[in-house]
Amino acid sequence: MQPDRHRYEVLALETERLRLAVLRKSEAPKVTEYFRENRDFHKAFAQTHSDDYFTTSMQKKYLAYDYNSFLDGTLVPLWITRKEDGKIIGRVSFFNFAYGGMMSCACGYHLDKNATGNGYMTEAIKGAMAFVFDEYKMHRIEAFILPENEPSIALVKRLGFHYEGKRFSYMHINGKYRDHEAYYILEDDVK
Repeated sequence: MQPDRHRYEVLALETERLRLAVLRKSEAPKVTEYFRENRDFHKAFAQTHSDDYFTTSMQKKYLAYDYNSFLDGTLVPLWITRKEDGKIIGRVSFFNFAYGGMMSCACGYHLDKNATGNGYMTEAIKGAMAFVFDEYKMHRIEAFILPENEPSIALVKRLGFHYEGKRFSYMHINGKYRDHEAYYILEDDVK
């Protein structure tokens, strides 16, 4: 029997194998475990974090921020859980929402080191993008990727993203500001 998930989730979407949910801060121990298990794996591609980021108390703060930002309409932070075992295996989030004449946002994502190569992230982003295009009426979604992150570049190309150019000194990654490759997808690309 499935646990009463509404106590832990604010919003949940389902794909064939996955559940994508905005989590409440009560899930901080599971999120912390995910980050601790993947700290070294994510280090080369994730924004720079101090040691306190990998504590449950800090993750409670981040999940509270996620919750409030989701309610404000400025962030869609979807944690990816496998249906078969309930394990958190990653996250896809949408941020930098611009409305009016732009109707665009950016997306970011990361996955558990032991879940790569199974098509989970392709499945998660497809489901999440469908929700964002439909519910938020976005016209364009962007993704910014380090040039050497070949698996991520292959992922966005597989999803139908188009290459746009370079973002210079875009984000602080692993101790320094790094250039990123910019990709985008339009709502019409997924119809």
